[in-house]
Amino acid sequence: SQEKMVQVAKKYGVELTFFHGKGGTVGRGGNPALYRAVLSHPPNTINGRFRVTEQGEMITQNFGSVPIAERTLDIYTSAVLCEQFTKHVEPPQKWRDQMDRVSEISCAGYRHLVREEPRFVPYFRQATPELELSTLNIGSRPAKRNPKGGIESLRAIPWTFAWTQTRTHLSAWLGVADALDVDGDEVEGLQDMYKNWPWFREIIDLVAMVLSKTDFSISKNYDEQLVDKTEELISLGNEVRDRLVNTRKSVLKVTESEDVAGPHVALLRASSKIRNPYVDPINIIQAEILKRFRSSTDYAEKEILQDALRVSIGGISQGLRNSG
Repeated sequence: SQEKMVQVAKKYGVELTFFHGKGGTVGRGGNPALYRAVLSHPPNTINGRFRVTEQGEMITQNFGSVPIAERTLDIYTSAVLCEQFTKHVEPPQKWRDQMDRVSEISCAGYRHLVREEPRFVPYFRQATPELELSTLNIGSRPAKRNPKGGIESLRAIPWTFAWTQTRTHLSAWLGVADALDVDGDEVEGLQDMYKNWPWFREIIDLVAMVLSKTDFSISKNYDEQLVDKTEELISLGNEVRDRLVNTRKSVLKVTESEDVAGPHVALLRASSKIRNPYVDPINIIQAEILKRFRSSTDYAEKEILQDALRVSIGGISQGLRNSG
């Protein structure tokens, strides 16, 4: 789409500037490696002009103090300048065809679970704090576009936020394994794309970064504490975690690596080692708070639990750094 818009703008002599909306999470367009993200854009789409909106917790993270704000602007400026002198890869038609296939299959896999699986909505609403998020008044807009609508009316932020709170991060990796789990010539083609196409490599590395933040034990504890002990819902939770395992394997196959931790993780590894011992207990406490909140009938107790839940949500989101 960007390439086509560039062609039209060039034809009619229009100076084109793309305006990129960037959230905190990968599922909402976020990327912790701003420099590489700018350099991986399609050819002739920046040309010294780059506009972006920072959203949510990323405003404080990237511009919360003068030194951090200066550093962020330095990164943007140097990346835009360097892009002018970067020799971009023109993807051949076979790579474009492969991306069409990847897009179609991953989208179908995503929609099958979210929209066609009857167990999904009950599971989602029990295993995550989605229902409670709408009552906490912690966002700038209502959680749903239509207050009476179902899961399809959820805005992107609470949808992603709910999954990141439980360390499942489903919205960022669901469907990836469906598209990447190939063999023979197809997997060799994907490996070639990863090695030689910066745009594709950046996408795969971002998925790897998200996968490194998932936590099986934390996710399973939410299920054990909050989900009804029915065969249907328990089995779906196990299926989701099985999909996560397959996604990790498929990413490793494409990257030809033995560790899902890619270059993005190298940037985060040191700080994660410091933060995780603090974030993990907050997750355990949050699951207990949710359990008590949902079962309580005492108004005064629910108010106290609601305040505690709000604090736990803030703690987890700050600890994970890109959660909303």
